[in-house]
Amino acid sequence: MIFSLFQREPLLDDTTADWIHSVFAWALREQGREVFFGGTDLVLPTPEFFPGRADNLHAMAQLVFESVRRHAGLGHWPCRLLAPGELAAQSYPPQAPAAPKRAMGGHRLPAAPGGAPALFRYVPELVGNPEALIASYAQEFAHHLATAASEPPPAGEENWGHVTELLGVFMGFGIMLANTAFNVRVNSCGSCQGPAAERPGFLGRAEIAYALALFCKLKEIPPRHAKTHLSKALRPYFRHALQDLDRNRDLLALLRGDVPALPDPSLSGGFSKPF
Repeated sequence: MIFSLFQREPLLDDTTADWIHSVFAWALREQGREVFFGGTDLVLPTPEFFPGRADNLHAMAQLVFESVRRHAGLGHWPCRLLAPGELAAQSYPPQAPAAPKRAMGGHRLPAAPGGAPALFRYVPELVGNPEALIASYAQEFAHHLATAASEPPPAGEENWGHVTELLGVFMGFGIMLANTAFNVRVNSCGSCQGPAAERPGFLGRAEIAYALALFCKLKEIPPRHAKTHLSKALRPYFRHALQDLDRNRDLLALLRGDVPALPDPSLSGGFSKPF
């Protein structure tokens, strides 16, 4: 009993932690376990993951966009990045872009036939903040995937921005999303510090650090691989989340599929999903 006095409070309340697990379970059902466990990588903000150089702003934005698209498993999906100020041509009647579907690992999908490409825009100021640019692209791809899902995400309608950030973490972009999860200076006093551009964030440090820790635990990625690239302010949250997950191994087992689903009495011989 006395030892309980020295136990730390969980990083998140039960409702928030359960919801994050539910969103991951939803993403596993929608995208397929083989895509997540068999091919999704922890994407790092390094030249290995984002190679190449460009000689102008838009070319650099395009280079990063294509890298994010590839790591997201959507290289086959028709889409196009618009240049700043470029007007999107309208076809009459407009053809909807093909629904995105991720393909990872050794499995590759053919280019989606027909339909207009999905159009993407970016904030030019973010090109000078590569992690924020990567995170913004990842969240935009997550938005398209969530929109095309066969079942809506848990509590997604009123928390859409939060869901798309969590889905971006699930897709492997958690480090960049975590490092840019909070807003700092935007167009501050010129005599003090120069202007800075940050992406708008929805999840707080604790929530997104927990989601990143959950990703690493599920993928069995050594925590140091992520912690090395996390900002110092986020590392305590990440470490705390890892400790909380170690105390809740049953939840991890459910997401991994180590625990069989319970029989569903409404179906003859059927089984219900863990979540």
